[in-house]
Amino acid sequence: MIFNSLDFLLFFPIVYFLYLKTTHKVQNRMLLVASYFFYGYWDVRYLVLLFVSSVIDYIASIGIENSSDNLKRKKLYLTLSVCSNLGILGFFKYYNFFVVSAKDALGGLGFSVNPVLLNYALPLGISFYTFQTMSYTIDVYRGELKPVRNFFDFALFVSFFPQLVAGPIERATRLLPQVLSERKISYDELQKGAFLCLLGFFKKVFVADNLSFIVDPIFSNKSATGFEVFIACWAFFFQIYGDFSGYSDIARGLSKFMGFELMRNFNLPMFSSNIVDLWKRWHISFMTWLRDYLYYSLGGSKVSVFRQHANNIITFFVSGLWHGASWHFVLWGLYGGILTSLYRIMQPYIPKLGGDNIRFIKNGKLIIKIFFTVGLFAISAVFFRASEVSVSFLLLKKLFFEFGLIDPILFEKVLKIIFLLVLIEIHQYRTNDEFSIFKLSTGVRTIAYLAMFYSILILGNFNKNEFIYFVF
Repeated sequence: MIFNSLDFLLFFPIVYFLYLKTTHKVQNRMLLVASYFFYGYWDVRYLVLLFVSSVIDYIASIGIENSSDNLKRKKLYLTLSVCSNLGILGFFKYYNFFVVSAKDALGGLGFSVNPVLLNYALPLGISFYTFQTMSYTIDVYRGELKPVRNFFDFALFVSFFPQLVAGPIERATRLLPQVLSERKISYDELQKGAFLCLLGFFKKVFVADNLSFIVDPIFSNKSATGFEVFIACWAFFFQIYGDFSGYSDIARGLSKFMGFELMRNFNLPMFSSNIVDLWKRWHISFMTWLRDYLYYSLGGSKVSVFRQHANNIITFFVSGLWHGASWHFVLWGLYGGILTSLYRIMQPYIPKLGGDNIRFIKNGKLIIKIFFTVGLFAISAVFFRASEVSVSFLLLKKLFFEFGLIDPILFEKVLKIIFLLVLIEIHQYRTNDEFSIFKLSTGVRTIAYLAMFYSILILGNFNKNEFIYFVF
């Protein structure tokens, strides 16, 4: 069951009606049942994994709290949580990858092995809910929050259906207080929730899924020209942004209907003035998770300059591996780590071209910085989107050495799809307000709504349903 399906359009109104008709305590139980039904709708067998992860971290967190005077036992409970979560994630997501990689390495040394490979579907959203529930136990260990004694409330925190399968990866310090307290629903929040849902469906059904008709054929065509690869990289940037931020917007919008406030997962990344700035605006819940639980644990910026950059590259390496059990994802992560480290090294020597100017259209220098930054990020599509490493390097070769003729029609197709989205985000950027649309006159706002509805219902692509990040 996905947001842009008929099943969900039947599921959510029923859940919401029951939610509004019940008290807070019953609401939490009902949402837990709805969340398990939502997840089990894909494959009921994987509900066991979700439940087991919840039970382990529930027990571990209480064990940590009860062992406050025994550091050894406290660490034992934390180890139970981390090893169990990473063990389940590693087995289901990375077993075949590591086995095949080991086989290839041994084969290169002259050894012949025939390992047993497993044939199963990756449990949906396992990377997301594993990191969410694991961070809870770590926070309890660090003394940043008290463990929840009611298992059903904790299980709802882990499985809350709007953000269960593709985030945002919420922190317990943010989401759990909302689970535990009585929630109020205001007209203002309903209005914002409706806008986020509309914007999210527009990004997904019109922008992302229509761009797939341009991106997919080029990335699967070994005869594509360098110009086509160039356009496909830029188009994929907008496709994955529309797809992933669209999901996050819908998740946040649905949550607002029920009185929950989820964190903003993307903050206008297409207006980033440098590569470090872009990563602060992109998949924020995940990148801040890596910062707080991995980068800082490695020493963060409190170590030597060399170690700082090593820690940064290790963090991005893990980011790539988290996205997929394949070497091309690892290269994608390393590319991001190397770029951000290079920027920090070179930053003192880079001429200042102007900062974030709210009237940036008149600031040509800032526009150049933005295009250069997003262009560097877009190039990473040759690693992220390619099916394997050899294809990535073939695409890079074409991009830099076999550019070919420029096709203005291909450029025009992409521009037509992203035009309205760019206009909306320019206004958000200029006003520094995600909900700047409510500041427009009624007439202009109505035109914007109608344009998005028309794009979804008439011009939208309803054949490509799944969100890209579901496979992660």
